[in-house]
Amino acid sequence: MDPFAAIVLLATVFILSIVWMLKKASKEAPHPLPPGPRGLPILGYLPFLQENLHIQFTELARRYGPIYKFKLGNKLCMVISSPSLVKEVVRDHDAVFANRDAPIAALIVSYGGNDVVWTDYDSHWRMMRKIFSREMLSNSNIEGSYHLRRGEVRRAVRDVYSKIGMPVDVGQVTFFIELNVIMSMIWGSTIEGAKRDRIGEEYWGVVSKLVDLLGKPNVSDYFPGLARFDVQGIEKEMKGYVQCVDRIVDEVLKERMGRAENGKIDEGKKDFLQTLIDLKERRNAETSINMTELRALLMVN
Repeated sequence: MDPFAAIVLLATVFILSIVWMLKKASKEAPHPLPPGPRGLPILGYLPFLQENLHIQFTELARRYGPIYKFKLGNKLCMVISSPSLVKEVVRDHDAVFANRDAPIAALIVSYGGNDVVWTDYDSHWRMMRKIFSREMLSNSNIEGSYHLRRGEVRRAVRDVYSKIGMPVDVGQVTFFIELNVIMSMIWGSTIEGAKRDRIGEEYWGVVSKLVDLLGKPNVSDYFPGLARFDVQGIEKEMKGYVQCVDRIVDEVLKERMGRAENGKIDEGKKDFLQTLIDLKERRNAETSINMTELRALLMVN
């Protein structure tokens, strides 16, 4: 290697080293981070996570204190286990900690974060929260759906009464009472009979799979650069289930619109679906919703 090439090479290495050091310094946090367990390069602490996270996190808190950090892939995570710190985070400084990176599966099931759970803390969230609390969960609407809850409980009592002398699984009966009450509060009497049972069974089957996917660790959440490849197929699977929910909702909406045209809607007995339809048809921008937000809020319910 001639002297000129050697000088150029050394100068290049020197400049790149300076750039790397400056870049690293600029990325350093202005305040020191709390302690925490060391992980592996690239993977972070992911390989060391155990099945019972609550037990593992408690053991780590004994070692590192009430607040500690670790990395999951590219994500920096903080764990707090002190009641006083939890109070500061969720009450005293809730607005500061409100926003978070939503998992890919959550963004899909919430139609891009259009519900009150996964949307960012901004004017849109405040509007959705106002609609959810004042309109959907108001005393008048809760009282308006009383007959739906009462009807389901009475139906369950009659079913149990008809099985006198036979063994009854109380846990199963309770589960189906809760299931049917929720279905009645969402759909009301829009669908009845065998069709109601079919749609209810299909709907809850899909929703249970959605919940499973929401709780499933996704590599794309920890390594955003891999999201485009959908390595585990979670994104594709979630979109398929959401399409199933859309089809069910469209069927129920079509049925509800037909009943409304025939004057078969009792205004004094509202379910959540009718409340959402009323909000969608409002012209007031502050309290109206679009179809995407309707679907997202219906999914939350």
